[in-house]
Amino acid sequence: MFTSEGITVKEERKAPLSNDTKYVTIDELEWDDFPIENLTMEVTNIWPQLSDEDDTALEALEFEVERLERSDAQTEASTSDDFWEQVYEQTGITYEDGEITLSGNKNAKDNLVAFVDFLLVNGYLTEGDLPIKSGWKRYLINTEPLHQKGGSMAEDVEVTDGVYLETKYSRKDICKKIKELAERVGELE
Repeated sequence: MFTSEGITVKEERKAPLSNDTKYVTIDELEWDDFPIENLTMEVTNIWPQLSDEDDTALEALEFEVERLERSDAQTEASTSDDFWEQVYEQTGITYEDGEITLSGNKNAKDNLVAFVDFLLVNGYLTEGDLPIKSGWKRYLINTEPLHQKGGSMAEDVEVTDGVYLETKYSRKDICKKIKELAERVGELE
């Protein structure tokens, strides 16, 4: 999507355990940072978005792109900074100086659910990664709301179809679980 502020690139992705698809933001660039040189786009559709106040004023252009390529000099692997920027944009959770700060707009449990949903939707966690242990006898995330020996999860939440998260943790432990998950997906050293 092209706007006066810059460009937002979204990609259609399937939820890990269902057939649901949704558009996920994979890049946001201001115009000064937009790599116009050596950029190849194969556009299949264009939709103009008009202003609500003036239906003749163009507010944005949304493009459906079949192929988008940048030159080697402009293509970089995702870094931890990019990861945490995306986490903040989608969940409100931040990571700075080794500390997790939860979003103030929701309780600690909802922050954990949002973070796990972010990991699943963006492909950092997949069905093949499950279950994820939380200690010797418990699972943090599983494909059913049960622990290793069959006991029920405490305050489980179904994050997406067939993915259950145990959420009965203190605020401090939730921050710890988020850090552990970030380490697991390679975004903390």
